[in-house]
Amino acid sequence: MTFEEYYSAFRTYRDVYSEEYRKRTKKLRPLLIEFMPEKGKVLDIGCGAGGVSFLLEDLGFNVIGIDNSDYMLSLARGFAREKGSTVEFIKADARELPFKGDSFDYVLFIDGVFHFAPPDLSKVFFEAGRVLRPGGKFIIQFTDMRSLLKRLKERQIIGEEFWISHVITDEDERTALIEFQSEEKSFHVRFNIWGKTAIELLAKLYFMKVKEEKMSEHTYFQVYLPKK
Repeated sequence: MTFEEYYSAFRTYRDVYSEEYRKRTKKLRPLLIEFMPEKGKVLDIGCGAGGVSFLLEDLGFNVIGIDNSDYMLSLARGFAREKGSTVEFIKADARELPFKGDSFDYVLFIDGVFHFAPPDLSKVFFEAGRVLRPGGKFIIQFTDMRSLLKRLKERQIIGEEFWISHVITDEDERTALIEFQSEEKSFHVRFNIWGKTAIELLAKLYFMKVKEEKMSEHTYFQVYLPKK
């Protein structure tokens, strides 16, 4: 199964008006307000259905959202039309951003590291630093899949409609094939397993961490400055 199909199965990713999606943006809002005190130009990497982009626009920022999924971009553009939003949603590869250097005051990367293997995530981080202006901020939010893996294997994660029925990792536990089950169907998706330490070591190549907030038992919000 593709990630497009995975995202379409959960309202928390596909419907910015849903209670599940609003819970996600509600948790982010005070952190974004605190660590983005000056208005400016924002790049939202992996914007998905656009909820974070719309939140930032409401807060007074000039926002461009990118994603490589036609399905997610179609959702984001549809919601933008409904809202009368001016956010620009562009299809782009986060590993090769179609922007000049020093173009943005902020780059956000929310809940997307599990899409990328180490060489690719390194490219994403490099590109984020390249397009940031000196003194700009790279803001990342992620789930520590390494610490969460035990619970996943014990199938303790249960959602409103789907629950995890099987988790199969490769020999080095670098990726996990996770099967989701409902009363009507099942599907599986392969995730890259990233732990907090590994993410920070990779980010350290390009950035300096200046702030961290623990949002839940396994979820972190971090703010970085580019090394330029």
